[in-house]
Amino acid sequence: MSTCDMFIKLMMLGDTGVGKTALVVKFVDDGFKNDDKPTFGIDFKHKMLWMGGKRVKLQIWDTAGQERHHTITKQYYRSAMGILLCYDVTREDSFQNIKRWNEQIELHGAKDVQRILVGNKADAEDIAVSPERGRALAEQYGMPFFESSAWFGQNVNEDPQWLQSFEG
Repeated sequence: MSTCDMFIKLMMLGDTGVGKTALVVKFVDDGFKNDDKPTFGIDFKHKMLWMGGKRVKLQIWDTAGQERHHTITKQYYRSAMGILLCYDVTREDSFQNIKRWNEQIELHGAKDVQRILVGNKADAEDIAVSPERGRALAEQYGMPFFESSAWFGQNVNEDPQWLQSFEG
């Protein structure tokens, strides 16, 4: 078993099909998962990395976005240190549903849980949600925002500065 200086548990939340699994696979394995099979319930991956001179073990929980799995997912909210709220920039409905996901965190998550809004599939041509709208929603909720592309690794593989908000 590898030793670490810090352990961080993150959750990926958002509607089905927004690319949560693709982001996790790209970040942890530097691969790309492009299939239409949704996550069933909850899955997780680990990644070790160095942050601020400390060896950090990330445990990333990839949750199912389908309504029928929400009761399972809620059980994991309270122990998460950070939650990445994901939407698909090509799907207005997934952006509108961020409000519902955020309400679920308010009801079931720890009071001090860190949140980040992620607009995924930024490489797509048929953008429905502009970065400005994503940024405005993140500001409304008081959380950081970034757009990503699991396909190209945009804001996934480079130095994960977004993780700094989950430290200590």
